[in-house]
Amino acid sequence: MMKRLLTFLAWRSWGLIRYNSIWQNVAALFYIGLARRWFGLDYIYDVALFLVFSLTGTAYGYLVNDLADVELDRRAGKTNVFHEMSRAKAVLVVMVVFGVMVVCGLPFIRRLGFLPLWIAWFLAATFYSLPPVRLKERGALGLAATILAQQPIPAAMAFAALGHLRAWGALAFVAYITLRGVSSDVGHQMRDRERDEAAGATTFAVRRGHRVIARIYGLSLELETLVLGIVLLVLLIDLPAVAIGAWLVSPMWPLIIAYLALLPFTLGCAWMRLERGEWVDPYDESPAGPPRDLLHLIHHPFPTVLLPLYLALWLTVCYWPNAVFIVGLASLYGLYNPQRWTETWPVRMLRTWLTKRGECDV
Repeated sequence: MMKRLLTFLAWRSWGLIRYNSIWQNVAALFYIGLARRWFGLDYIYDVALFLVFSLTGTAYGYLVNDLADVELDRRAGKTNVFHEMSRAKAVLVVMVVFGVMVVCGLPFIRRLGFLPLWIAWFLAATFYSLPPVRLKERGALGLAATILAQQPIPAAMAFAALGHLRAWGALAFVAYITLRGVSSDVGHQMRDRERDEAAGATTFAVRRGHRVIARIYGLSLELETLVLGIVLLVLLIDLPAVAIGAWLVSPMWPLIIAYLALLPFTLGCAWMRLERGEWVDPYDESPAGPPRDLLHLIHHPFPTVLLPLYLALWLTVCYWPNAVFIVGLASLYGLYNPQRWTETWPVRMLRTWLTKRGECDV
């Protein structure tokens, strides 16, 4: 059973998690618990159920896309889960995953805003790939559809499911997650432009060319960096303060200081390098991708790993059973493995500096 679960999660190079707006931005769920002072087993249950719902939703979107693109992917040399499966079996698989998603979503259906958001997501995720609408081949409209289906709508559904939709924190997180979605999807189209063009797919990147898509990518990366600061400001204001002597201090200050330290080395960097014609792609996490530098740090490990882990720690301080989230994050990202830490940017930089210093001493 566990082996099958890992196989499911690892499908498409762990795409169910890597391209899932909720798992990549699980800090938003932890923010809701802290902002609402919601400390109890019912919170843990709702978060866990919504995470499963989100996984099945992402799986449904991928499966519908593969179902519609079997022949196109074969011509382009792309992987497709249905290459060796009959059409009838493929449709059955899609329907089963859809049914599991519906079962997981039903407990949230009466919460404010959840049902209309769910319907909007379903339409965008389904008709992005399926004919006759097939939004993915309608240029900017297709790009907008995939961004909406993968990022802002699921994020808004998370806030609706956990009863925190009408809050300025929800607006800040949804805006930030949307920009992360724009960066991720634009970067994906930029990387696949030549292959898509060879296969005859008329994506937005194919229609507009590398220059336009690179500029959009650079702009979205810069805006994403700035809006991360707004999210941290929301956390600074909304999270419970910690008493230190006679002072009440927000627990967010360490992360805000880290963000401000990164800002001079990252803000404007992606835009300027892309304008010079360099290949900048912090959302390419493939082994052959770009180096894991500060730009990668502020767009990936900081919001995806460090921020949720830090919030999970404070959730645990407030209510110890929330330690399950720390265990989950550590397992998901392999934080228990020392090799994982030695491959991080700060450790690599320290190792390089020590090596150079040793050479100088010699």
